[in-house]
Amino acid sequence: MTTRAEGPRNVSAVLHTLYEQERDATVLVAGAPGGRIHVRQGLVVSIDTPGAPGAESILLRSGRVGDTAWTAVRAACRDEEGRLADELSARGLLTATEFEVLCVAAVFDAAFVLALATPQGWEVTGPVPVPVSGPGLTPRRIAAETTRRLAALNGQWMPASALAALRVQPAEPVPSLLPSRYVTLLRAANDRRTPRDLAFALGRGTYAVMLDLARLHTLGLLEETAPVTDARPSTAPRVPASGTRSPDPAPVVTLPRRTPGAHQLGGADRS
Repeated sequence: MTTRAEGPRNVSAVLHTLYEQERDATVLVAGAPGGRIHVRQGLVVSIDTPGAPGAESILLRSGRVGDTAWTAVRAACRDEEGRLADELSARGLLTATEFEVLCVAAVFDAAFVLALATPQGWEVTGPVPVPVSGPGLTPRRIAAETTRRLAALNGQWMPASALAALRVQPAEPVPSLLPSRYVTLLRAANDRRTPRDLAFALGRGTYAVMLDLARLHTLGLLEETAPVTDARPSTAPRVPASGTRSPDPAPVVTLPRRTPGAHQLGGADRS
């Protein structure tokens, strides 16, 4: 059965409802960039959006796992939810903890990106397979982290929503004494890439890239170019995201009612 609703506040409300009901579902968020929120037993296990790299994309683009090894792992798991972490660990590619941290970071990053723009609506459908995912996260935890990230960025260079559309280039030759991640980021900034493009190109989270860009601007090492005004996501290589079954969630208890913010993913949660 499909549920439809309109308005930017409904994403938070529907996640809270699914959480209370311990539902398995997929929430389709319309807009730019839009995305899919995968829910298992009321917990968010994965979020797919063209605005941020998923765990699979980060693994491959960063070089932490090679293409051939990843293909072999996926073939061994046959897209079964919950198998990837064990298979990666068994092959000595990534520990279960490392994979879990990566998946959690990818969910937080995607939620942050979805919160940068007002959604045009949402639709709840049945669950779809998510071969690449981590432990389930409560709506409240996602909302709190999204709020923290927005506040961290908004207090620096410019509003996060504006920074997300900006294209930049180095303001001067890249100093050799900078930390390596800054050097790599500056060399990749070519006045055509948005923070999202840089994130996909480097195998990093979009939020992390935006935060580093703000810091580099403070150091006088960035020069702004024209912002992207097209509503369509900019072009960059990406790997389709997917996810696995989350671990068993804690028992659900009665939650207080909460009015979510206009651009915030998540909802009321356990105390």
